[in-house]
Amino acid sequence: MVEHAIETEGLVKVYRGRGGEVRALDGVDLRVPRGVLFGLFGPNGSGKTTLISVLIGLQLPTSGSARVLGFDSVRESLEIRRRVGVLPENYGFYEHMTARENLEYLGRLDGMPARELKRRVSEVLELVGLKEWADAKVKGFSRGMTQRLALAQALLKDPELLLLDEPTLGLDPQSVALFKGLMEELVKQGKTILVSTHLLQELGHICTHAALIRRGRILAQGSLQELSKAYREARGYGYEISVAAGAEELVRELRGIEGVTYVALENDVIRVRARQDVTEQLSSIASKYRVRSLVPLAPSWDELYRFYQGERE
Repeated sequence: MVEHAIETEGLVKVYRGRGGEVRALDGVDLRVPRGVLFGLFGPNGSGKTTLISVLIGLQLPTSGSARVLGFDSVRESLEIRRRVGVLPENYGFYEHMTARENLEYLGRLDGMPARELKRRVSEVLELVGLKEWADAKVKGFSRGMTQRLALAQALLKDPELLLLDEPTLGLDPQSVALFKGLMEELVKQGKTILVSTHLLQELGHICTHAALIRRGRILAQGSLQELSKAYREARGYGYEISVAAGAEELVRELRGIEGVTYVALENDVIRVRARQDVTEQLSSIASKYRVRSLVPLAPSWDELYRFYQGERE
């Protein structure tokens, strides 16, 4: 088995028109491990959708290469599309048909055997929470229900890898929560999911790995822990300590730790910042007090994005 679900080398995609050249992808080297929920984070126009199109062979790269599940995106694109489920940003269904009819029709177009198709349609409709609306016409569906139907279509072939382009865009909070739960459950089942989005705060916290992309270039990639390490070394370490009693005395002790630059008490919560990792020192001192919790603070995806963007400028 190949180590990475997705691996690209120097991937370039140039669009040429009357106005000149536009580099949608500019030397993308991407590594997506198997079995993870991977975020491709960047603003609109950063190259996310173009990258997905190249990965599944809908567009040819100008130069460079991409392998998906071990298959070359140019020479073996049909094999990739047999094994990958895609939820595009823009999709469409036949509104005069029911959810079940849409999936059965699209599954037949995809060459799925009739018996397997019937079974899978029922399974995926139940999985995405549309079992009760399986025989309702799509024209009456809300945005969230239609998005769930699109996910059902992406899951129809029981793919090894899912590519989801802006899957929560325009959804209400309840539908977003449902989508997050579904993605986490699918990863537990062994799927690999790449979710492409500009909504870093909305989806970032459920991703264990990510790549930050801007103007067709990868700014940084890796696990949350790997990406946070460089940020903390440059910007400092943060902690929150929840205290049941003795907070004022604990604050005085914490201020004496070498490297600590900030200590503040707010409503029984002590916030600490330090130039280096002082987790052991904090734990040692806190053990003498009635401390409810000591939590190292991870930077948000927005903070990480701004940090790595600044490093590239």
